Amino acid sequence: MRFLTTAQLAQLFFEGSKWAANKRLRKLLDAGLIRVWVRDLAQDNVYSLRRAGARRLSESVKDEDALGVPRGLEGNLDHLLYINQVRIAFALGLPAVGGELAGWRSDWELRAEHRGRLIPDALFTIRWEHAEVQSFALEVDNHTKSVRGFVRKVLAYASVTTRGLYGLADFATLVIGRKPSCWLIPISSSASPGGTGHLMTSAPSQGRPDAAARSLPGWVD
Repeated sequence: MRFLTTAQLAQLFFEGSKWAANKRLRKLLDAGLIRVWVRDLAQDNVYSLRRAGARRLSESVKDEDALGVPRGLEGNLDHLLYINQVRIAFALGLPAVGGELAGWRSDWELRAEHRGRLIPDALFTIRWEHAEVQSFALEVDNHTKSVRGFVRKVLAYASVTTRGLYGLADFATLVIGRKPSCWLIPISSSASPGGTGHLMTSAPSQGRPDAAARSLPGWVD
């Protein structure tokens, strides 16, 4: 995750306390390890690593470039932050339903690996109790302007089920949206754990970090 808001960092590391998060972030800022982006006084600040911070973390991470040190804010920042919220929801919520987030590759990592025509917002793997593993291609709808284009991309996953996607031969497409009612019916299809299909649910809430995890057993919210 190259960008995180104050609230997201509080969720991940400070049990939801923004006060504790801000206190630690101030120390990291003063040490020149992170960078802060102030978008709007009404919105959370956004933080990213500086090169010095990446070097410090590279002591425990083999590939420093994988840490993601951005040069500036992304034009699709809201979309990226939304994907991050989904990832956080899984990371924090899955243990409550007997699972764990075993792997995650974001779209910018996938683009560096292979410039295919179909690039998911993320590819991730969940390991359930008793060692069952499931893989997913993630697509998120963050108030998408072109509903038809979004649906077309989701349906394109059907064309890769026989040849696989980025080394995954068996995966399901998980679609998460803020207002899924506008596209739920056109792309609806059946799916079962371990199979390939389209799975739909609504957006995870920052106040309920297990929302995305709890949606998985029923596949559709």
